[in-house]
Amino acid sequence: MASKTLHYQGNHTFSKTEKGYIIYPKALNIVWGNDKRFWKLPKYEKDGAELIQVNWLEVTGCIDNINVAKKTSYDVGFTVSLMTDAFGWNDSPVYLMAKWGDNTQWRKINLATEINGKKMISKTIMIKKGKGNNVDKIYFGLYEVWNKKWKGGLKIHSINLTEI
Repeated sequence: MASKTLHYQGNHTFSKTEKGYIIYPKALNIVWGNDKRFWKLPKYEKDGAELIQVNWLEVTGCIDNINVAKKTSYDVGFTVSLMTDAFGWNDSPVYLMAKWGDNTQWRKINLATEINGKKMISKTIMIKKGKGNNVDKIYFGLYEVWNKKWKGGLKIHSINLTEI
């Protein structure tokens, strides 16, 4: 008997904006996303994804099949908020990742220093077009998988790629 996967596979849709692209949480891949003990997934396309609790945060996505030949760099940023009951972020820095071709960039974000309940755009990470395979795709992710402590109360609103 096949079991239901606990990991949510996004629909991988995105929208063009005036200066780049926007991706909503329904399009993202979320580890443990199909387990209601850990995540409240969006019902509608533009709804946020709410982290109830996990000790392994891994949210990823990509933009592909777009004409990026003329563009050579983007800022990638997650629009997130911490709920008033957020916990576990003091010793749990989050890492933002972006990959384009053979170019991979990482940036550390400390969510504990942000004001609870406020919508904010995380620090962005700049990615330049690399060489090699997959230059027609830009991958991105939000991770905290190293300290194994429980954390919760994070809401992901969108991911924004802005042309530079």
